[in-house]
Amino acid sequence: MDMVPSLRAVVISLVPAAVLLVTAAIAQTPLSLLVVIAEPLLLIAGIYGLVLAAWNRRPLWAGAIGASLVAGGFSLHEADIASPAPSQGPEWMRKLRGCTLLAKPTTGPVRIVSWTVSAGEGISEGVDSILDIRPDIVILSGTRDRELGARLQEALNGEVKFIPDGDGMVAAVRGSFQYCGGETDEWHIDLPAKPGGSASAMMGFPHVTDVGVIPLMIARMDRPQGPLDWAAWSQRVVDGATQSGAVAHTIGSRKMVLMTSLGAPSTALALSSPLISVGLSSAGIGPNWPAEIAGLPVLTQHNLDQFWTGSEWHVQSSKVLSVQGQNRSPVALDLVPRISQ
Repeated sequence: MDMVPSLRAVVISLVPAAVLLVTAAIAQTPLSLLVVIAEPLLLIAGIYGLVLAAWNRRPLWAGAIGASLVAGGFSLHEADIASPAPSQGPEWMRKLRGCTLLAKPTTGPVRIVSWTVSAGEGISEGVDSILDIRPDIVILSGTRDRELGARLQEALNGEVKFIPDGDGMVAAVRGSFQYCGGETDEWHIDLPAKPGGSASAMMGFPHVTDVGVIPLMIARMDRPQGPLDWAAWSQRVVDGATQSGAVAHTIGSRKMVLMTSLGAPSTALALSSPLISVGLSSAGIGPNWPAEIAGLPVLTQHNLDQFWTGSEWHVQSSKVLSVQGQNRSPVALDLVPRISQ
């Protein structure tokens, strides 16, 4: 009996188990962000290998590759791994807890639109598309354009904020931003960032006319500075998500809406676990990146901009808006209060 083919068959049959163990081991680590981002390419490579093995009549390899794809996808996204215990945010944030939990119940639906933009064309036309759907709250990350802010303020007949951190941010509401027992109507915390970069979270209480107050947190992470920074960047993003979850836990997450510009998909367990553990749920925003490459439209792969909501909100609908000239598309969310709110 030839032992070499038998040994080879045993080794090949163990490949899916090895993939399962490896992906399960990294599912809750920052490395999983990089794997999830590369997942479409890994899936294409795996399918190519499966077809090639079948074409060359190697059923054992074909079966091993197919089982590996299933095992890797399951352990990377669906494995039942205990979420980390929620931690507390900054002590001074506790003063906002009363304004979050005791806010008057909202009386109707609210529509929030978020868009991360980059320098170039298409921003003005994209804002037109956003205003066409009559939003209540608009968040534009990556710009300090005063003219855009004025347009939003006029169209929404409300208040606009300009946040200078990083690449800038414009936030507008069909109503006004509320105070919370002090002299400011916005609160900021720094999130992990590379020296020279910027990452931060802002907490506010926008009051939508005829609807009510929505406790809103906006968390924006920095970007990787080239391939050599990928590993450190993934750690910064996970730490930023963990700190955002801690703030939500400190303030109270039941009525909260968290908008995140993470630069990484919500399907990465290392990102979602810290937010789920404090009572937030993903709003199920579809992929919005990359919308274009070199000016050409492509099939979007990941939801780099996401919404997370507390238990007293029901997601009525969520969608990605179609725009041209930008590599990320705007995302829109329709929320309605649950009966208990």
